[in-house]
Amino acid sequence: MAAELFVVGTSQSVASAPVRERMHVDLDEVYAGLRGLTDSESDAMAEALPLATCGRLEVYGLSDRPLRAIRVLRDLMADRTGMSPEELKTHSYVYQGEEAARHLFRVAAGLDSVIYGEAQILGQVRDAFHHPSNDAVAGTFLKRLFQSALAAGKRVRTETEIGRGSASVAGAALCLLEAEMGTFADATALVLGSGETGALVARLLKKEGVSRLLVANRTVAHAEVLAADLDGEAFPLTAVPGLVAEADIVVGAVAGRDDLVTRDVLEAAATGFPKPRYFLDLAHPRNFSPDLGDLPGVRLLDLAHVFERVEAAREARAAQVPRAEGIVDAEVENFSQWVRSRETSAVLRAVREQVLALAQEEAVRRSRGRSEAERDDLQRFARSLAQTLLHSPTVAIREADPHSPEGAWLLRSASSLFGVDLDVDDVAGGSA
Repeated sequence: MAAELFVVGTSQSVASAPVRERMHVDLDEVYAGLRGLTDSESDAMAEALPLATCGRLEVYGLSDRPLRAIRVLRDLMADRTGMSPEELKTHSYVYQGEEAARHLFRVAAGLDSVIYGEAQILGQVRDAFHHPSNDAVAGTFLKRLFQSALAAGKRVRTETEIGRGSASVAGAALCLLEAEMGTFADATALVLGSGETGALVARLLKKEGVSRLLVANRTVAHAEVLAADLDGEAFPLTAVPGLVAEADIVVGAVAGRDDLVTRDVLEAAATGFPKPRYFLDLAHPRNFSPDLGDLPGVRLLDLAHVFERVEAAREARAAQVPRAEGIVDAEVENFSQWVRSRETSAVLRAVREQVLALAQEEAVRRSRGRSEAERDDLQRFARSLAQTLLHSPTVAIREADPHSPEGAWLLRSASSLFGVDLDVDDVAGGSA
């Protein structure tokens, strides 16, 4: 049976923020587990490639036994998270074959985001594709899948207006914050994290006129690069307890670190809370303890608040969705044609080699006793005639869908009619 594409994952569409926090697994751990499932001693999966963003974790895989591979992945997640496989199943989704490809293309196009056309997601898919650990777990098939998804996402962004305006979670979050504060003028902002989300928030805050920008990051050198670009100040994460006393706005965007600011830290840093302080938590897991919001003068906003706020933005962009979906459909069909050509190439190659070899043999037999020029002419004629006769069968085999009854029948018939000694059941029996 041929290998089949599948994806198993979770996102804000099937799991609440608290549940996603429980399901969080460090990306390095994900890759470590996938290396064990794709190595030469394991038959669980032929290829794998994870996609992790602030709101989703997915694993794309290729396996000749996809249902077994999905169970193995859930067992792996259960071991890492302490959740049962049944609970993980409740808060996750599975797509197979062409629908798995369509799902990734829709993700890259921003059609599976909280905000249609979300600006960050295409970059996150690109980062997943270029992750340095991919060579150990992904092969030609999944790399082609992600390349095609990136092409689909780029087309949607350039050929529609679905991404027009502020289409990122970060942008929507600052709109929510601005609605509460009224203005960012004269405010001091502290951004925790200088990754993609943190950098985007820092740039937006600077653009909106904060008077002082502080950036704290695990690797201070990264914070320094961002701060220098925005005329800000850089600090290590260890300085956060002291910095919160100086900030009117604190944004959490540090991946894989929860509760960087707790109630005890804030109370120790700012006794009495003489002025309102706003904490915007865009991290997963969260960076701020939930009980910060219970303190007087403290307003805590998290991804759940942002998701509620941007529902109206989803509706405003809905008019562009049909056109974007049409682009996705076209790119999925292009990818499916590549899959079919890849699967039928063995049959096509065998048929062409057989026919051209027979033509060559017949030309040699008929040219015995003739001059060299006559032999050359006869061989050219035989090859030309064979290629002409092969044209229609070649087109038919290339366009055959090995997963449909008609396509499988055609491939088996080609093998018989042209005398090709090839078992096509492996080609026609699977669904990639």
